[in-house]
Amino acid sequence: MKFFEYHNGLSRAVKQSGFILLLLLSGCSLHSTMESLEAGETRNTLPDWYHDSVDFQVDGGHEYPDQPALAKLLRDADLAFIQNRLNDCLTLLERAQRISTRESAVYVRLSYLYWVQQKQSQAEQMARRALAVLGKDSAQKQEVQRLLAAIQKH
Repeated sequence: MKFFEYHNGLSRAVKQSGFILLLLLSGCSLHSTMESLEAGETRNTLPDWYHDSVDFQVDGGHEYPDQPALAKLLRDADLAFIQNRLNDCLTLLERAQRISTRESAVYVRLSYLYWVQQKQSQAEQMARRALAVLGKDSAQKQEVQRLLAAIQKH
């Protein structure tokens, strides 16, 4: 009988210490994420799009802005793009643009979409606008510059 009491007590202690360890680890990852965002880094909200017609891959970060309505529109636009429903994608992106005129992720998507639709001047204009509203993130700026150069080349 004492063995079972000891075993149950030990089991409970192991579970409690495991739970405490889990809490500590989750707090550390949240803290380091917040520190990096506070240090001037931005989330990579560029899309991760590819289309055969232009043979160009945008290297995005699979992240969305913090605004729930904007994030939903961008997710829906990404899905429409993947499903080749380009007119639906355009409609969703235009709505997203009205919600947030300073979000580079919207302009990059519009730029790429216009390029796929063979609207070169609009594609260039949206890429330039994305560059204008991008923050300090040099990696995202380089990606948008790469997109702009590819659009101008074709």
